[in-house]
Amino acid sequence: MAKGQLEGGLVKGAGYALLEGCSWDASGQLRSRGLPLDAKIPGFAEIPPIDEIETFFAETYEPTGPFGAKGIGEAAMNPVAAAYANAIADAIGVRFYELPITPERILSRLEEG
Repeated sequence: MAKGQLEGGLVKGAGYALLEGCSWDASGQLRSRGLPLDAKIPGFAEIPPIDEIETFFAETYEPTGPFGAKGIGEAAMNPVAAAYANAIADAIGVRFYELPITPERILSRLEEG
């Protein structure tokens, strides 16, 4: 189950990095209305094949959690955006500091030079 939580966190992190976004209109109103597409999670065709993902666990103990327990899915989600941003910067020489890193934003930055 922990492996599944990590895989899910990885996928959710990819959605956060590449797909999700909040935008506001000219009057300051949030455009998203809580629809499923506002926080899209990548589908199977948009993620690395699960059977190619390797998961490793380290023996640790968390004294503040019950019986040493701690959260697991967040550990995989948190570094994904930085990893994508670094890979994109290595590939095209453009660094992104705002999410999501959409194809439209990439094209816009490339056109700017």
